[in-house]
Amino acid sequence: MTPRAGRAVPVELRISRTPPCPRCAAPVALVVRHPHTWRNRAGARVGGCKETALCGTCDRDDPLAARLLSLLARSAGTSGAHLDEAVGGLLLDWLDAVRARVPCEADLGAEEARWRAGTL
Repeated sequence: MTPRAGRAVPVELRISRTPPCPRCAAPVALVVRHPHTWRNRAGARVGGCKETALCGTCDRDDPLAARLLSLLARSAGTSGAHLDEAVGGLLLDWLDAVRARVPCEADLGAEEARWRAGTL
C-alpha cells in the first residue's frame, strides 16, 4: 500500500485468506501488517512488525473502524483509483488510531494475575 503524503509507514494489507479474529474468532474484514516498536526492560528500542485485524464484530463501536467496515461493505466487488484512495485514507486513519492505543495497566495486571493463577 502506498502511504499518503507525510506518512512513511509501509504496510501489508490482506483481505483474502485472513485468519479468524483473535478476540472473538469471527471472520475479519482485513489484516494489516505494520511496523511496531517498543522498549524492552533495559530501555532499548526493539523493532518488528505487528498484525492488526479489523473485525466487524469487535470493532463496530470504534467510529473509524465502523466507517472503514461500511466502505468495504459498500464497495465489495468494485474497484477504481477513487475507491482505492478512499479505502487507503480510512485504513491509514484507522491504523494511526490503533497504533496510538495504550493498554490499561490495571487490565494487564489483572490478566497477568489470572494467567499466573491458571484461570485465564
